Amino acid sequence: MKRFITYLLMVTGVGLSAVSCYEDKSKLQTEDIPLIEIEVPEAIATSLTVVHGSQLDVEGLRFRKAGVENPEGLQFEWTVSTKDNDVVPVVLATTEEFHEVIDLPISSYGYLFALTVTDPEYGLQSQYKWDLFVTAQYGEGILVGYTTDGKTSDVGLIMHPKLTEQYAGEAAGTIKKGLIESANGEPFPSLITHLLYTYAKSNGQNIFWAATQDDLMRIETDYYEILAHKDDVFVYLPEVFNVQQMVSTYQCTMILNDGDIYEEMLSRDRLSTPISETVGMSVDNCVFSSHSASSYTRSPSTIFYDKVQGKFCYGRNTTFGVCPSVGGTPFDPGNAPGLNSVAGGISVDATTHVMLMRDDADNKYRIYSFGNVSALSSVKPPTAKFIYDLPDALAPYLEKAVSIFFSLREPVLYVATPEAIYKTIFETGSVQFDENPVYEAPAGEHITLARLYLQGFFAMENNDDNASLEWNSRAVVVVTSKDDMNDKIHVVPQINYGSGQLDAANELVFDGFGKILDYTVVGLYK
Repeated sequence: MKRFITYLLMVTGVGLSAVSCYEDKSKLQTEDIPLIEIEVPEAIATSLTVVHGSQLDVEGLRFRKAGVENPEGLQFEWTVSTKDNDVVPVVLATTEEFHEVIDLPISSYGYLFALTVTDPEYGLQSQYKWDLFVTAQYGEGILVGYTTDGKTSDVGLIMHPKLTEQYAGEAAGTIKKGLIESANGEPFPSLITHLLYTYAKSNGQNIFWAATQDDLMRIETDYYEILAHKDDVFVYLPEVFNVQQMVSTYQCTMILNDGDIYEEMLSRDRLSTPISETVGMSVDNCVFSSHSASSYTRSPSTIFYDKVQGKFCYGRNTTFGVCPSVGGTPFDPGNAPGLNSVAGGISVDATTHVMLMRDDADNKYRIYSFGNVSALSSVKPPTAKFIYDLPDALAPYLEKAVSIFFSLREPVLYVATPEAIYKTIFETGSVQFDENPVYEAPAGEHITLARLYLQGFFAMENNDDNASLEWNSRAVVVVTSKDDMNDKIHVVPQINYGSGQLDAANELVFDGFGKILDYTVVGLYK
């Protein structure tokens, strides 16, 4: 128990002046006023947390007066206020214990929550204060876009101890479905094509982008209310609306619409016009390698291949350029004609850009890796780092793949076909493709999508300080389907780090979504 007392003397009307022949009969000068002591359990001694719209229970407190525990006649008042000095507290209850539903706005800054105990015999008050944090009903986790009728779509949130920091639900996890319909009165009228988590830096609000066949929306993750549709998202609505890709980059959300690159700075809420420096560039096969780490030593943040020019392009924030021809080995980023983009990402050491390419000349697959450039004042083109020739035996798997992605912290390429997931370890002088799958689709099901799992906010800002969960970048999210409607989400951890192996025996499985269209992770802005 923690004991804490703040004394507020409320005694009034007591005269202290002396008059001759006056017989002083007051007891104040000869008798101590008993004080009210408040004892609070250690578990709730400093702060309280409640989910918005849920009941907050504060009990187990003890009150002492002159050695008597919980004396009769005390008066109680529970109040809450913001932490501004000029805000008048709001009274929430006048009971000895507190059991009330908290409907305050969600706030990461917290409120000032206080209990004032008054002893009416002397008008003396004691007070105890807490920091009160009101959190969203929905925490971080995996946000799944799905349809149950093939026409409309909605999103559901998977929360689990392995996927959600400070999770307090069922041990097997919690799935909240129909979030868009619940918050907005109806689901999306068309099918989701892309989902991407981000946040609004101006107010610290967690949001995600949802693209459908005919709309682009910003949606907050406290209540899942739609904040804006495409007419408000774009300052100038594109003549052709066709969202092809969405990725997170340094301080920005990049959206590829009908071949044009738009970037929304995190401090703003709208997309203006295509980035002027990218006009004339083309993104081959909609493939990017990008990161969103906020370090100047990891520049550029974006690399893609322009097949028309036969060159790699790069960018950071709204500054973009085409790689100049520099000659030399192992390859020239500014003179690389006849390639086709297959997949891109960050790999090897969590900082290296990698691009999987197919060469028109010999139909061979190769991984191109790029070095980071320190760019304190401007964005410089990336340097060529290594090139890895992939074995011919891997080609048939690549050609029927449904997903191709890289491990973040080791040089591992994953190839997911409808039947299984395979690994290739690429190192200088040694590229090893393993024809034994690291994961197989359950009987009667087939794989439709697979990606590396990243914890919510880490996916938005790739700094290790933003990751607290063991499975961050150490697991793979796999979508499987049965009859193209009974889809499941599998989260499969890695084992023997660096080997690319997956531990199917300890996977998490979540179902009941109908047909899964896309997924993203969502997190909490810190």
